Amino acid sequence: MSDNKNQSILDCTLRDGGYVNNWEFDTDTALSVMSGLYSSGVRYIEIGIMGANAKPGAQTKYNDFSEMEPLLERRKNDCHYAVMTTTENSVGFELPVRSEKTPDIIRLAYFKKDLYAALKSAAMYKEKGYSVFLQAMATFMYSEEEMNEMLRIVNELKPAAFYMVDSFSTMYPDDVKKMRDDVLLRLSSDIAFGFHAHNNIQMAFANVQEFLRIEDNERQFFIDSSIFGMGRGAGNVPTELLMEYLNRQNRQYDVSPLLPVFQKYLEPIYRQYGWGYTLPYFLTAKHKTNSAYGWYYLNHGTISLEDLNSALEMIPDDVRYTLKKDTAEEILKKVKELG
Repeated sequence: MSDNKNQSILDCTLRDGGYVNNWEFDTDTALSVMSGLYSSGVRYIEIGIMGANAKPGAQTKYNDFSEMEPLLERRKNDCHYAVMTTTENSVGFELPVRSEKTPDIIRLAYFKKDLYAALKSAAMYKEKGYSVFLQAMATFMYSEEEMNEMLRIVNELKPAAFYMVDSFSTMYPDDVKKMRDDVLLRLSSDIAFGFHAHNNIQMAFANVQEFLRIEDNERQFFIDSSIFGMGRGAGNVPTELLMEYLNRQNRQYDVSPLLPVFQKYLEPIYRQYGWGYTLPYFLTAKHKTNSAYGWYYLNHGTISLEDLNSALEMIPDDVRYTLKKDTAEEILKKVKELG
């Protein structure tokens, strides 16, 4: 592990954690999470996601940027605030010029098929003054040639950061090392590099440790995490574990402020919904399939683990990256008929 002071935690509890509870963090909860993170030493905080049918004041999902303003009224000058959007949701809202009333960072998540649309949106966000973080979801799906082409265009665009994302939790440390090194050979030195890991196969923390074994003390590196690993399915790297790991480099993170935040605000959500390693989400990783299929099958009719395994095997390659409910239903019928 190199002693790199440019390795930063980006906490995504209020965004990725929202997949657990439909982003139903009210303003008091969200502010408390943000305050706890800031007091613990985290300086990059994601405050939610753009999306339709949001409930202002009750969710960290937003119809427009004005709904984020209550969370930014107490913003700290040395803290950076982010919001995520996807290529699907990036055209449905009015984008104000970056200001004290808006986040500083827009994280744009896209699958391979949406690359060029994403880059077009990213250029628009830059023109409005935002720092743009490009999140290449399911990065393992890119061939070497496709990765080279993407990074060539990314270098021309000059976003603030580019991320590799283990969307389906299929990566082991040797996979992380290879992809990290391949990207670093091609990514312009003035673009930060980040990693978002998932925990379906209990490799998220180990993978992050491998990612951080970088002999590069100049480039900025970002590691996504969430309190207690809160996130859809098997969840993410726990922020508290990552802070303690980075403290081995003489960093100054303090876990203590996160403890009452978890106990008062997040533990009740955990008891109601739950997240973390389970066999169903292991199976989605095994079949290199979006974990949303595991969620869908488990919440739409009783299905055994054996049947789930069979259903995941039948999903066509071209729809594994995102949930297609019609396809999922057709496969479920076949599995039940065979059973």
